[in-house]
Amino acid sequence: MRVLAHLSDLHFGRTDPVVVEALLADLAAQKPDLVIVSGDLTQRARTHQFAEARAFLDRLPAPAMVVPGNHDLAPLYRPLNRLFRPRARFEHHLAGHADSTMWNDERLLVVGLDSTRHLRWKSGKLRTRHLDQLDNALAAAPQVVCRVAFLHHPPATALSGHSFDALADRGVDLVLTGHAHKAHLELITGQHHGTAILVQASTACSTRLREDANGYGIIRVAMPETMVEVRGWSGERFHAVRQQHYRKHGGHWKECP
Repeated sequence: MRVLAHLSDLHFGRTDPVVVEALLADLAAQKPDLVIVSGDLTQRARTHQFAEARAFLDRLPAPAMVVPGNHDLAPLYRPLNRLFRPRARFEHHLAGHADSTMWNDERLLVVGLDSTRHLRWKSGKLRTRHLDQLDNALAAAPQVVCRVAFLHHPPATALSGHSFDALADRGVDLVLTGHAHKAHLELITGQHHGTAILVQASTACSTRLREDANGYGIIRVAMPETMVEVRGWSGERFHAVRQQHYRKHGGHWKECP
């Protein structure tokens, strides 16, 4: 079995330190093999916010992989940086995490895809080159039995929803996203009938709450079965809010009662 922790939308610069410490303690208790952060590590892509994010990543109990969110790009009020070097601070301050877009062992492949677009503020999109990147990663690891892709934008806020169909049709089993600050689980069906489990995380530790409290996901992969656990903040600790069991049969994922 492999255990993945899925965090998103940390927004350092707008965090609650009590929640941050509780989050780190809960992650240590869950003993993940890998921590995946699907974007928006900072509130305004400022140097001290990236420093806080880096300090957090360095305290995690397992290796971490990250992709940027729209808040991690150079702000719009610095138009030259936004146009020519939008991810410079992200790549500089999170070196060692930001430059690692693939992780795999004999059973699991994880690929990070950057869905941000520097000419837009909120929406995102996967381009053909991202699908090519995924194809290359899949071709390089044919032995794995579970394939995971993670990015910042979920289908509802992406400019092109067909990209998610393409992920499912390529044999991706899990698609992990954030951005909406709302936990959500859904089965995606591709145009060629491939299926994938969409796991959307709420904001892990920021005060920028919407409908959900702070939370994150724990994913236990034991193919052909996967258990997704949504963990939420009670005001005192993180605890299990919801669990959903999935099973892959005949090449397709199904929810289990």
